[in-house]
Amino acid sequence: MTNSEQGQLLEIYKLQAELADRVSQRREGANRLYVSMHVGLVALIAALFRFGFGDVSKCLVLGAIGVVGVLMSVSWFVVIRSYRQLNYEKFRVLMDLEKRLPYRFFTLEWDPSSEGNKSNRYWKLTYVEVTLPVIFCVLFLGLITYSLFFS
Repeated sequence: MTNSEQGQLLEIYKLQAELADRVSQRREGANRLYVSMHVGLVALIAALFRFGFGDVSKCLVLGAIGVVGVLMSVSWFVVIRSYRQLNYEKFRVLMDLEKRLPYRFFTLEWDPSSEGNKSNRYWKLTYVEVTLPVIFCVLFLGLITYSLFFS
């Protein structure tokens, strides 16, 4: 491979790494948005219990908030899954490009079998991320159950 080709490959690699980083930034922004919306629903529930439900049925309001919360949790889970698939493909392309470069940054970082028998010390971020939508979903399902059977 000539120096010109090596330089072009390196530029492509830099661009792909930048695009992968942008996906991660968008993913983080989406997570912040969903956390804010869920916290808003929890704050609404707290305010309703503190100041009352007015003339509207407590059961109806809590059930509706629970349904909205479950739908938001499911939506959040789907968004996380979509970003995981996109990131997987971006990093697959990066690792493929690294095969033609002198040093394989991402490959060595994420593949413990590739060098030195490192232990797999990383949890995939997606597995950590999905715990929050699952927790919120369970809580909102509990709210729906409460509104149906205990209100």
